[in-house]
Amino acid sequence: MADYRLTATDASVIRTEDGVCIPNDEANRDWVEYQDWLAEGNTPDPYVEPEPVPPTPTEGQQLMYEHENRIRALEGEPPLSVEDFIAKASSG
Repeated sequence: MADYRLTATDASVIRTEDGVCIPNDEANRDWVEYQDWLAEGNTPDPYVEPEPVPPTPTEGQQLMYEHENRIRALEGEPPLSVEDFIAKASSG
């Protein structure tokens, strides 16, 4: 693990030691330290896309989701995941 990690844009980097976001600003001493670190031949860790946040059902969707899975259980079918239910409900 490198001392720094890239972000989605070149507007900032993350210092891995403490998770501080350092803006691309020559007046910022942390940015200057980062530039010096790069000049020494170091390479930051690449940007990693965060895992998508699963959808949160509304109260009505949650009620319908539970009802759907009760019916599916009575019919001997496997339950739907929340994500699958929301996708199914949104498609039609």
